[in-house]
Amino acid sequence: MSKVERSPAIARRHPADNLPERPDRQKGPTDDAAESAPASVPAVQAAPAVEPKLASTQEKMTEQHNVRIRPSVKARAVRAVGKFRYETGDRDVSLQSITDAALDEYLTKHGC
Repeated sequence: MSKVERSPAIARRHPADNLPERPDRQKGPTDDAAESAPASVPAVQAAPAVEPKLASTQEKMTEQHNVRIRPSVKARAVRAVGKFRYETGDRDVSLQSITDAALDEYLTKHGC
């Protein structure tokens, strides 16, 4: 009897197998990030996560603000963080840095 090579009907695959190849790392995550970012997330690209001032007086995020946001908005923000980290390779991008940048842009826009 000849044996036929068959693949299993139910294969266990890892979710990461479906991810596209990682793009080449660019010169700097902040240099070209504005060009590759989608237009639907302008708040993140308008201001850096933490404004670099002087090296010795760099401002740190220490305050915690308990606010309520819609679950759909939080889910979008979490997906955006993952996407920005993946595309830029910058591990400093976080939900906190996006929130900080969005609040800073909003307050600046409204003259506060």
